[in-house]
Amino acid sequence: MLHILLLILKIIGIIIAAILGILVLLVCVILFVPIRYEAGAEFDGTLKGVKARVKVTWLARLFKAIAGYEGQELSWSVRIAWKTMKSGQDDKKTVEKEVGGYEEELEKAAIEARMANEAKTRFLFYMSHDIRTPMNAIIGLTAIAGANIESQDRVVECLGKITKSSRHLLGLINEVLDMARIESGRMSLAEEDFSLPELVDNLLTLTKPAIDEHKHQLEVHVEHIEHEAVCGDSLRIQQVFVNLMSNAVKYTPDGGNITLTIKEKPNGFSELGCYEFSIEDNGIGMTPEFQKIMFEPFSRADDHRTTKVQGTGLGMAIARNIVNLMNGDIQVESAPNKGTKITVTVYLKLQENEKEQEKELLDLPVLVVDDDKTCCESTVATLQEIGIAGEWVLTGKEAVERCAARHKTGRDYFAVILDWKMPEMDGIATARRIRECVGEDVTIIILTSFDFSEIEEEARAVGVNAFMAKPLFRSRLTATLRQFTSGKKEKNARNYLEDFAKENYAGKRILLVEDNALNREIATEIIGMTGVTIDSAENGKIAVEKVMEAPEKWYDLIFMDIQMPIMNGYEATAAIRALAGSRGKVPIIAMTANAFAEDVQLAKNTGMNEHIAKPLDLSKLNDVLKQWL
Repeated sequence: MLHILLLILKIIGIIIAAILGILVLLVCVILFVPIRYEAGAEFDGTLKGVKARVKVTWLARLFKAIAGYEGQELSWSVRIAWKTMKSGQDDKKTVEKEVGGYEEELEKAAIEARMANEAKTRFLFYMSHDIRTPMNAIIGLTAIAGANIESQDRVVECLGKITKSSRHLLGLINEVLDMARIESGRMSLAEEDFSLPELVDNLLTLTKPAIDEHKHQLEVHVEHIEHEAVCGDSLRIQQVFVNLMSNAVKYTPDGGNITLTIKEKPNGFSELGCYEFSIEDNGIGMTPEFQKIMFEPFSRADDHRTTKVQGTGLGMAIARNIVNLMNGDIQVESAPNKGTKITVTVYLKLQENEKEQEKELLDLPVLVVDDDKTCCESTVATLQEIGIAGEWVLTGKEAVERCAARHKTGRDYFAVILDWKMPEMDGIATARRIRECVGEDVTIIILTSFDFSEIEEEARAVGVNAFMAKPLFRSRLTATLRQFTSGKKEKNARNYLEDFAKENYAGKRILLVEDNALNREIATEIIGMTGVTIDSAENGKIAVEKVMEAPEKWYDLIFMDIQMPIMNGYEATAAIRALAGSRGKVPIIAMTANAFAEDVQLAKNTGMNEHIAKPLDLSKLNDVLKQWL
């Protein structure tokens, strides 16, 4: 156990070093990268030929302001304008009259520059505070963990807080970089298959800790989702909704209510799905004045209630730009002290595969039990779309009575879907009573909002067969119910590390190409849990040499870093692919911090089979090993 804790602390060291490196790079970019910014004058020999030109982007204003260039360039512009006009025309009064209009334009530019300075000041103030806070936590908690290395509970507690602070810090950096990419026109969207249920699950997983911390009540409603399998940039979509959900959490007082609603709307195109996501809260709301500027970079409400809320003020600007790239729309309804509702509409390509016909589920009787009438109605509607004969009741008492009545007639329900949290008689108590009445003849499924681990043992003891998480998508209902018609057992894969360690790839050989010694050690330790043999190379040149010198089919898989000295990952991959026989066909997986959509595409274009972003996702890593070994 001690060596695992030490390994974890090493990982933390890498995270800190990486974050600090990114911050240094970010500062260098801000100070030194050329930005599209023009303020000057031109003259072609006539008064009418005097032209002032001013072109200032938000990023240029910010970055140039930091370097202190605005006043210099504007004053130079005025001097040149006067000099050129004076040399071409002796009539001073006429010159003054003509230049008046251009002085006004230059004055506007000067005002914009002053505003840019103010925005810069606010930006640096917020960023300084927001960066220092998580960095202080990371450094301090790492020291505490190191001092208490023998206390597993203390180390685990510190690691949890470090992870939270690291993610917050990484989010701040990513927002600034994303805005820079949008400004430069370099943000592109990926086109990949994904499922809406997985997207919503990820969203809820990412936001649940903050929701729990603030004791908010979250309701999720799914209304008539006919097409769940879609194509698009799931990561960017998730980025939009994580931002919106985070804002709802931050600007809603503790114990407030947040509602997420997803629906599919008709749009007249067979190949496109129109999806509407709305996030509504009963928080502090926004003034009409702030709503006009809320999508501008660095915009933050001037409200004493928001002074402790961390952020760059870029989140909404990024969200709007991403939605625009998807030809979508984002609308806001809000009023002070009355909450906010944000509705996002996006268009996504539909996957070509048709919906499966679930013949084995046709006409099966299923009872839905939930104290939320809306949830009951939407669940039964989904069941009926599948072909299931659904019914619903609002209390556990009614559910027990119905189950007992049908049992007496010999027509038991095929399944009962019980909400966990209900007044008077909760899901577990209801399950216990149903089992007492009908025995083992009915499948009982507990419906939970999120993780069911805290009740699993108790629920299993009273006879619960399975668990389902809200919101109830069609595919989730179908997959769960099919388990009990086809004899399939429910798979529980909540602990990815345990599942990862259970895999056995003894006899397989992997080449790990990584220039950072600590990263090699960590990856070797983790991947080595599967029993696979691991060779390593410090750069692309050594990797190519090892593949050339090894026997045919010696390596089953290569994990390739991208940014390495002597020979980078792209160059090494191209060299390996040029080798004859099986050596040139070995699967190569990019394992890199270059995680943008274009980076993934570039990796594939250079001959790599797949891409894994750092920090490593164990679930993704496990999937890759299963596919290629």
